[in-house]
Amino acid sequence: MTIPSPTECVTLAALAQALDTADHSARMAWLADLSRKELRAMYELAEDGPELPLSHFHSAAGEVVIHHGQNSLPAFNSFQKRVVDNKGTLQGYNHQTLSWFTGPGHFTLRQDGTEVIFDYVTEPVEPFDAFPPLKSNTSGMSTLVYGHMIDRVRRVSEHTVIGKAFKKDKPMTAWFALIKEGD
Repeated sequence: MTIPSPTECVTLAALAQALDTADHSARMAWLADLSRKELRAMYELAEDGPELPLSHFHSAAGEVVIHHGQNSLPAFNSFQKRVVDNKGTLQGYNHQTLSWFTGPGHFTLRQDGTEVIFDYVTEPVEPFDAFPPLKSNTSGMSTLVYGHMIDRVRRVSEHTVIGKAFKKDKPMTAWFALIKEGD
């Protein structure tokens, strides 16, 4: 079964079924082809979707879970969000090629209704050995990318989520999709 583009789908259920029956490599190929228009359409399809539980993003305490991402930026749009339960705090960072310049973008995660928030404002306070050292999201170039930002993330399927960035509570024209590794 071919995974349709979000603009070809009338309902989230049709897209979710195709994603859930595909294997990981097919989902990853589909992810790499998503455009800004497709990401925006998927976010809108997921507006009234099922609840996305925090448990989607992590595993056992101390075990890192990788979520492969594609965003709507014109360049450098492939990345990973790596997440861990670090002594009871769900935290993560953005693993990407420009982290030497922008910083790792550390964040915490929390539930907000049916969505999950990746919170760059409430930064982790406890370092995690497998992650880059903690660096403020409001210093240097990090401020331009991660400062005052949260991502609102919605469930698409068992393996896939869609998010939108907000800065100082104002929506940005930036979307991203994540596919959980290993599913």
